[in-house]
Amino acid sequence: MKMTYIFLLIVLVSIGIFYACKQKPKEKTDEELFEEILNDSRVNSREVGEREGIKYFQYMEDGKTGFRDLNGNIAIKAIYESAEMFSERHSAVEIDGKWGLINESGEYVIEPQFDFLGGLHNGLISFRQNDLTGFMDVNGKVIIEPKFHWVDEFSEGLCAVSTDWQTDEPRLYGYIDTTGTLVIDFKFQHAQKFENGIGKVQLNNLWGSVDKEGKVVVEIKHKYTSDY
Repeated sequence: MKMTYIFLLIVLVSIGIFYACKQKPKEKTDEELFEEILNDSRVNSREVGEREGIKYFQYMEDGKTGFRDLNGNIAIKAIYESAEMFSERHSAVEIDGKWGLINESGEYVIEPQFDFLGGLHNGLISFRQNDLTGFMDVNGKVIIEPKFHWVDEFSEGLCAVSTDWQTDEPRLYGYIDTTGTLVIDFKFQHAQKFENGIGKVQLNNLWGSVDKEGKVVVEIKHKYTSDY
């Protein structure tokens, strides 16, 4: 009799585990989690928009990206495979594998034709051609020919760029101005965009800051950028 009880107990536990496993919620993909965050009203709130100077928030629907205004109304329908945040009243968007530039009405000012477009900053948009990156203006006029292997975005008139990461040589970072002239030479392990007149740079695995002439203004001795 005791063995019968033990057997029944094992069966009941097994059934319980089986149903518990069946009822366990399916884990969400990274894409589904990203869509949830992008559509979260706590993230896309009027308060955040007004504080950050944002007119439109991105939202996702059926895997496509569009834009809502600060009241939550759809301003531009979700038809894009990818879309940058609006900057200087324009957004770079991807559709059918090609990137173009739209205005706040959702009209193309640069038709989709590029492998990639970055955001508009200091009046310039990065574009990729034949695996190299250059910059154009909002009218599609090339201002800086594609010759860089990696670029950040322009800020305060300067942009961090890097040497070729595909070679055996160490990848180095420097800064160009809005004409494409290298004004701070390739000598850093990493470089961040300029804020309040300084750019944070890494050298010998330590961080510091330089001014727009490349002069060190915060000694390069910090382990993390948050240390200063």
